[in-house]
Amino acid sequence: MNLLLVGFGVSIALGVVSFFATENYISALLIILFSNLFFIFHVRKKFDRYHNKVHRYHQCYQFINSYLISLSIKGSMNAAFASGYEIADQTTKEIIDSIHDLNEEEKVAYLAKHFKFDLFRLFLDTVSVWNEEGGDILQMSQHLMNQVRLKEEYLLNCQKISRSKLFEFIILWSITLSILMALRFALSQFFSLIIKAPFYQIAVVVLIAFVIVSLFLMVNRITNVNLEGWKEDEKQS
Repeated sequence: MNLLLVGFGVSIALGVVSFFATENYISALLIILFSNLFFIFHVRKKFDRYHNKVHRYHQCYQFINSYLISLSIKGSMNAAFASGYEIADQTTKEIIDSIHDLNEEEKVAYLAKHFKFDLFRLFLDTVSVWNEEGGDILQMSQHLMNQVRLKEEYLLNCQKISRSKLFEFIILWSITLSILMALRFALSQFFSLIIKAPFYQIAVVVLIAFVIVSLFLMVNRITNVNLEGWKEDEKQS
């Protein structure tokens, strides 16, 4: 689902709640505008970085796994690199195509600029030792693959927790805002007395602002996964 469409829908919903609760179209329009800007410049940016990071890690894992299996079977770095190339995504293939003049060992080392994870550096060290001393590459890389498996389990667990937190967030604030709307119509006479009062108008805006702040914190939480070696403040190629 397009994140911007979701953001637009949420913004409209918050604006509608604000208008029905206060009958102030100016504050409702400002809430819609601010909410849309929040989704465009923060939520989308955070999720784009998150998906890029996770996708890059999965590409890294698949490349390592394919490379090691092929190296074990064929005993050739050329064949192993070709196997990794076959399962790579288009971005990775374009990077590999741009360094065709390097030898196979140099190509693998160059990919560390693309796969900016500590696990890939451990993979490079393992391949380097195998290239110098020989041996059973699968046995030599057992620790590496165990670390990869643990990180995969960590990502799956993070995604499970994120879905749970998102579901709880939606339920909590849907109930809260529904109660506000219900009270607006159930106690119409009472609301007619306070709806123009400045403190009430401000209180509703503060409540909706708190929804956005809560969403800000939740987005930061669910997009924060620790993949060692990847720097969030670094421009990722």
